[in-house]
Amino acid sequence: MMDKRCFLVLYAGLMVCLIRGTPGLLYAEVQAEPYAEVYLKNKDRISGKVVLEDDAQIKIDHEVLGAISIKKESIENIVFDKGIKPAQTPTKEAYPWSREFSIGYDKSSGNTENSHLSVNLIGNKKTDTDEFTVKADVFYSSANKKMDAQKWYGMVRYAYSFWGKKWYNFYKFESDHDRFANIDYRIIPSLGLGYWFDDTPTWKAMAEVGVGLEHTRFRDNTKDSNEPILIPRAFFEKTLFGSSRISQDIVFYPSLKETGEYRMHSETALINPINEKLSLRLSFIDDYNSDAAGDTKKNDTRFISSLAYSF
Repeated sequence: MMDKRCFLVLYAGLMVCLIRGTPGLLYAEVQAEPYAEVYLKNKDRISGKVVLEDDAQIKIDHEVLGAISIKKESIENIVFDKGIKPAQTPTKEAYPWSREFSIGYDKSSGNTENSHLSVNLIGNKKTDTDEFTVKADVFYSSANKKMDAQKWYGMVRYAYSFWGKKWYNFYKFESDHDRFANIDYRIIPSLGLGYWFDDTPTWKAMAEVGVGLEHTRFRDNTKDSNEPILIPRAFFEKTLFGSSRISQDIVFYPSLKETGEYRMHSETALINPINEKLSLRLSFIDDYNSDAAGDTKKNDTRFISSLAYSF
């Protein structure tokens, strides 16, 4: 009897030691990963409570879209509330840069020979609160072997989100050149405030307004100009069918010095993915300047078809 009691006492003591010595292990058995942010290979992001996860998929309960099942093969990374869990390899970056290079070229011959070349490079990185964006555009065209358009544009932008990640402040630096609009170069440092109405994989919409100083160097003997400007902007992107989507980005640059003078840049794009890396992009670009120099037309429109590569 004593031996049996001793055995029971020793057994109970051993179990107490095990329980007290390994609380994290036992706790891990009952606590599931309750929340995750899923980064897709198409650069979208979705977050919510984890309902189910296996080797083939993860099921997220989104507060707006409801339960969504996502195949692992379309996932770049998964960020859990307790740390980073890569979907493919453990060396993946938690917040990777999304980069896209696109090029478009067309040529026509006959009574006239026309050619157009468009090159675009954009990089974007998002974290929980920060967003970094860099962009570069080049456009060149000729008619009958004579150049009739030469433009380039560059932009660097940083945004910081606050108040539930809906509001953000941003800091931006833009520079552009337009040979046939008599613009040697134009630079615009600016800052402002914006708001995300929606930011989901199927629907994105935002609006912002900034203030900046526009410095312009002309190609002729015109004196350099420095003007304070307002910079309102609106953007939306909507998934149409499958993975195809349409986007609209419009920016105004009204002068705070000269009433009625403003510039406008609008870009409408239809993106149709071919595979995970390649997509076909059809863009309509409209540049308007109410105070165009010399014989330059106030409205300059371009229709560009290009092949985009994401990496």
